[in-house]
Amino acid sequence: MPQRCSVVGVDGCRSGWVCAVAAADGLSVRIVSDFAAVWDLARERDAERVLVDIPIGLPESDRRACDREARDLLGARAATVFFAPVRAVLDADSHEAASAANRERTGAGLSIQAWHLVPKIREVDAVLRETQRARQRVFESHPELAFAAFAGEPLSEPKSTPEGRDRRLDALRTAFAGAGVGDDGSNAGATDAPKFDAERAYRETLARTLRRDVARDDVLDALALAAASRRPLATLPSDPPRDAAGLEMAIRVPTGALGANTEI
Repeated sequence: MPQRCSVVGVDGCRSGWVCAVAAADGLSVRIVSDFAAVWDLARERDAERVLVDIPIGLPESDRRACDREARDLLGARAATVFFAPVRAVLDADSHEAASAANRERTGAGLSIQAWHLVPKIREVDAVLRETQRARQRVFESHPELAFAAFAGEPLSEPKSTPEGRDRRLDALRTAFAGAGVGDDGSNAGATDAPKFDAERAYRETLARTLRRDVARDDVLDALALAAASRRPLATLPSDPPRDAAGLEMAIRVPTGALGANTEI
């Protein structure tokens, strides 16, 4: 992807969504209230690609192949990938009902953590089902797969620890320095480092937000997906199926990440 293009990395937070925008004028972070506002921001910045850490494309039954493959690639960090709920869960009005619907169709219930993601899954699903252009620009990804791509291996330290945050900031420095991000796999698209200072964007965002609204992890993850958006991407699986709504059940990951090499 040419580096003059704008891209957006998106992660959910308690107050809405963290959006990290990488564009010709540098790196910035915005907090918006809902996914419709994420899409408005993407259009405003003429973003070529938006990567978001949320399930897109939901099964009717069984587990998604992309979740299984992502977990396999992350090894000991597999638990950071939640299995996506079945589509019927979006109609549930309680955790108990959602878990029963998921168990009926997959043989497994729904964790309370996954249930707390359901409102955000609904938001993304609604925007993509209503907007053809969004379906062409917005894709699911996973921050830990991005960090693994930047570091060359899954990061064993949890990002909730100071050591884990430091390792991820180091990985972001490498990612935004532009090594290997050109369309041809070269470093022809290397960035102007002062304009793409991920640590500065991270710390400035923390300084102007409250932790009850935006967690440290949320900002790191959005920045990771912005960096990943600038690279050639592969899909998990390589030939993804679509769900009943016509949405791809796939996770985008930088090519070369732990063996993911089918470029799109």
